Amino acid sequence: MFFHELSSNQLRVSVDARQTYEAYREAHRNAVQYAGGLTWKLVDGREYLIKVINRRGGNKSLGPRSPETERIHDEFVAGKLRAKEREGHLAASLREFTGMARGVGINRVPSIVTVALRKLDDYGLLGKNLMVIGTNAMYGYESIAGVMFDAGLMATTDVDFLWDARAVLKLGMLDNDVAEAGVLAILRKIDKSFEPLSQNGFRAVNRDGFYVDLVKQTANPPWKSTEPERIAAEDLMPAGLPNIKWLLSSEKFHSVVMGQDGFPAPMVSPDPRAFAVYKQWLSTQADREPEKKRRDQLQALATVELVRDKLPHLPLDENAERMFPKKVRSLMKEPGIGL
Repeated sequence: MFFHELSSNQLRVSVDARQTYEAYREAHRNAVQYAGGLTWKLVDGREYLIKVINRRGGNKSLGPRSPETERIHDEFVAGKLRAKEREGHLAASLREFTGMARGVGINRVPSIVTVALRKLDDYGLLGKNLMVIGTNAMYGYESIAGVMFDAGLMATTDVDFLWDARAVLKLGMLDNDVAEAGVLAILRKIDKSFEPLSQNGFRAVNRDGFYVDLVKQTANPPWKSTEPERIAAEDLMPAGLPNIKWLLSSEKFHSVVMGQDGFPAPMVSPDPRAFAVYKQWLSTQADREPEKKRRDQLQALATVELVRDKLPHLPLDENAERMFPKKVRSLMKEPGIGL
């Protein structure tokens, strides 16, 4: 066995904490809609209702003062108060669960990862533009399954984000620094010590030696690509990886994971079946380091076992095979994989 089931108490705290976080996340999104605010502005002796659009001072007029604009203003003020109160109550409940999560030992994911996930989610990049691949994705799988993978399978000092360069990203809607430096700017919002490992590199590292890698599918052929090279002009330059399209084309797997600080975070990762096949493929590559090849294979085996035993809504049948090209399907028949 590559994993063990959560105890009834661990499972209770996990389910309650994840549900509370989802409610908080929705309340937070609702509260954000009221950011900026409405204000009255006197122009040429007449009052106008002004909506502040962003932190850069952008605004637009909603019209001169009238019963209609007064109604809009009053409803906005009341709605903002309700939204802030609900967000505050749920935040307090969530803080209680963070202590419980630590107490029962389900706080698993490096806090630097969960903070990054929440920040990427706040900016709307998680899921649509970026998802987690590599070892950290397995935290999402175990969370939904109600188990914990063996610690030896999970130890890592980095997180890999796969960028879907096909997805449209409206940088103009983001803060100036994020519009200019994308993921790197977001990382620096949570830890100012993050720096690119090299000029035009795909990897950033902080002062504690934690790495964040940004990757994308290699264009085929490279000279015909019409996709942007990077998310923003001053961002990391994603490394092109072959066959990462198997992960991009799979269904996205949504979960809530628990940080080592006990605070939950949303995670989006590839379908675990695609993850397993990709890991198995990596383990067969001649230029892959031997210790990594062994770990890849063990993670593939562990993920397939988890899907088979705990995720029956993801069948390991012919439909699953259709997610991959014919030449790759043989990997799914490897001894021990058995897709």
